[in-house]
Amino acid sequence: MSGGRINLSYGGGVNSTALLILHENEIDEAIFANHGGDYPDTYDYVKYIERQGFPITVIKPSVEGFDDLYDYCIYKRLIPSRMFRWCTDKFKIKPITKYVDKPSKMFIGFCLDETKRVKSEFRYRKGIIAQYPLITDGITRKDCIQIIKNAGLKVPRKSCCYFCPFSRRLEARELLLNYPKLYQKCKLLEKNCMRDDLFIHGDVPLSDVAMEKVPSILSYLKKIEAGG
Repeated sequence: MSGGRINLSYGGGVNSTALLILHENEIDEAIFANHGGDYPDTYDYVKYIERQGFPITVIKPSVEGFDDLYDYCIYKRLIPSRMFRWCTDKFKIKPITKYVDKPSKMFIGFCLDETKRVKSEFRYRKGIIAQYPLITDGITRKDCIQIIKNAGLKVPRKSCCYFCPFSRRLEARELLLNYPKLYQKCKLLEKNCMRDDLFIHGDVPLSDVAMEKVPSILSYLKKIEAGG
């Protein structure tokens, strides 16, 4: 397959922003799937990058009547899975695949540090050829940060859901300290899950992860849960 448009699967994070900067003249359309599960900072950054002259097409998924991943998880009593990654497939890959014209190419912002992830995106989508320019060009995440800075732009936070099962333990503590409302939503997600032994961070409840090695967080947590 040859020809067709070149699209960018834009996530509002470091890698896809660097890719947008480097290949701005080649990309016909940058597409951001707004599934409602990203950090507020990411949604702010998408608006910011648009103000800097980079047009972004924002689409909303529709999965069994839901356009919000969190609401879908609550309704289904599920937690996103490390193993199956159905959340990415249903709320990002499939909506973007449905939206774009075929045949086309899809630029995906995996960098040199992430070559193992190449098989996971768009591999079964007929009419779409996935391409990874950052890997082809030997660009690392550190390089991506410098590319953004060199362009005179703010560096975005890591793009991921606030209830992502791949999030680090440090991010669980950040969630508690900086995003208390989202922290409470995550706790509700765990409590609501049909399996009482399954949590966002595997087999450990979010509250245990968030307070790990940070004793002072205990009093902070009690204050939040008391409505303070």
